[in-house]
Amino acid sequence: MKALISDIRFLVVPETMVDGLIVIDTRGTIHYVNPACVRLFAYPADQLIGQNVKMLMPPPFQEEHDGYLARHRETGIRRIIGIGRELKGLKSDGTVFPMYLSVGEARADGDPIFVGIIYDLTEKKRSEEIILHHQKMDAIGQLSGGIAHDFNNILSVIGGNLEMIASVDLPPAARRAVARAEDAAKRAARITQRLLAFARRQPLREQTVGINAVLEDMSDILQRSIGETIEVKMHLGSDVADLTTDIDQFETAVLNLAVNARDAMPNGGTLQIETENVRYDEDMQTTQEVPAGDYIRVSVSDTGFGMSPEVCARAVEPFFTTKEVGSGTGLGLSMVYGFMKQTGGHARLYSEVGWGTRVSLFFPQQQMEKTAITRETDISTPMGRGETILVVEDDPDVRLITVSRLESLGYRVRIAVDGRRALQVVRAHPEVALALIDVVMPGGMDGHALADEIRIVAPDVKLILTSGYSPRMATTNTHANVPFLAKPATRANMAQLVRRVLDGASA
Repeated sequence: MKALISDIRFLVVPETMVDGLIVIDTRGTIHYVNPACVRLFAYPADQLIGQNVKMLMPPPFQEEHDGYLARHRETGIRRIIGIGRELKGLKSDGTVFPMYLSVGEARADGDPIFVGIIYDLTEKKRSEEIILHHQKMDAIGQLSGGIAHDFNNILSVIGGNLEMIASVDLPPAARRAVARAEDAAKRAARITQRLLAFARRQPLREQTVGINAVLEDMSDILQRSIGETIEVKMHLGSDVADLTTDIDQFETAVLNLAVNARDAMPNGGTLQIETENVRYDEDMQTTQEVPAGDYIRVSVSDTGFGMSPEVCARAVEPFFTTKEVGSGTGLGLSMVYGFMKQTGGHARLYSEVGWGTRVSLFFPQQQMEKTAITRETDISTPMGRGETILVVEDDPDVRLITVSRLESLGYRVRIAVDGRRALQVVRAHPEVALALIDVVMPGGMDGHALADEIRIVAPDVKLILTSGYSPRMATTNTHANVPFLAKPATRANMAQLVRRVLDGASA
C-alpha cells in the first residue's frame, strides 16, 4: 500500500489535477489526497491522512457509505464502483456542497483500494438554478402578459360604457356611483400595467437625464410616502453617468421600493438611496448575475425586518406577498423586475432577517444626448373634422366602444374584424385617412403584419397600433415609428393621439 501511494505521489497528474482525488482502503481510511482535494474540503492534508473518509460527508451519506463498504467486503458486489453519482460533501467549516463522485478500484499488496475523483458541482448547480429561475420568471411573465391583455380589453369596454353613461344627465347619486366605478376601473388598469411591466410588455418613453437630479426631485414625495418616522438618506455619487430610461417608470419603481421599505419598518428606520458608476468584468459575471459592462447602480436599502432566503426566492413573482390580505397586491417588486429587464438592465435583491433589505438596479450606461424631462399634461379632447378612420378590432365589445367614441368625436368610421378584411376596406375606400389597428388578432395576420401591408397598398394612410398586450410591441424596433395606444384608453387619450397623427405631429 505504501509503495503504491508513494508511486502516486510522484505522478504529475494527481498533483496538478483541478478535480479532487482521494484514495481509501476497504475500511474507509484515507491514504492519499491531492492538492485539489485539500482545497475543496479546506483541510490540511495531514488532518485527512489516516482519518475515515466519513469526515468528508454529511450524516445521511455517512451511513450509506458504511453500508456500501460493508456489503463490498462481505459479498464483493460493486454498488458504486465504476458508477458516477451526485452526493454531498462536508467542508471543514461545516459547509455542505454538491459534488460528483466517480470511484475506481485497484489492488495494492493484494488488498483492494478505492480511488475517488471528486468534481465540485457548486457553480454548476448555481448556474442551473439561475437558468431555471429565469425560465420560471419568463413563463410567469408570458402568463401575466396574456392575462393583462384580456383584462385590458374588458376594462376598455367597462371604461367606455362608463364614459357614455357619465356624458348624460344623471341624478347626483347615480353620478357618484359612476364616478366610483370609474375610479375602480382606473385602479384595475394600474394593476394590469404592473402585470405588463413584469411581463416586459409596457411601452416605454425613454429620455436621457441626470439620474441624481431625478432622485433629488423625488425626495419630497418619497418622504411623504413613507412617513416621518423613517429617515431618508441619499448618497448620490459624483460624476454618475446620464441615464437613458422611461423616467415615469423609473420613478414608479423607486417609489415602489420605498413603500416596500416603509412596510418593513413599522417602528421607523432608515431608507437609503445610493447611486454610483460600476464596472463588472467577466470574472464577476457569474457571482453577480450581471453581464460584464459599465452600469449605473441605483440602490435602495432599508433597516427593516429583512426576508428569509425562501421569501427572497419568490419576492418578484406577481401577487406573491407576505403582507396581510388587503395590504398589498404583491406586484411592486414584480413591476421593478420587469421594468429592469425591459430596459436591458438587471435587478438584484439581497436581504437578511433582522438586518434589512437592499435592492440594486443596474442600468447599462449609454452615450446619448441629455433631453429635457417631458410629461403628459394636456387632457383636452380635440375633435375630428369628418375624416374617415378604419377600426380593425376582433373583439365586438371593444370595437363598439371604439367606434362610438370616434363617431362622437366627429369622425366617420369603417370597421374590419381581421387583417384580410382591413386590406379590402383600404383598397375599396381611398378616403380612409387613418387605420386604428389592434395588434393581437386572429386570421394569421397580426397588427404589425397588417401595418406593413397597408404601408405598401396605401402609403398615405396613417397608422396607430393599439393593444392591451403585444409580445412584439416592446421588444422590436420594426414598428418603433408607429404610434401606439395602450388599452384601456380614455376617450381623451384616443382623441389626442388620433388628432396628432392625422395632423402629422409627432406622437
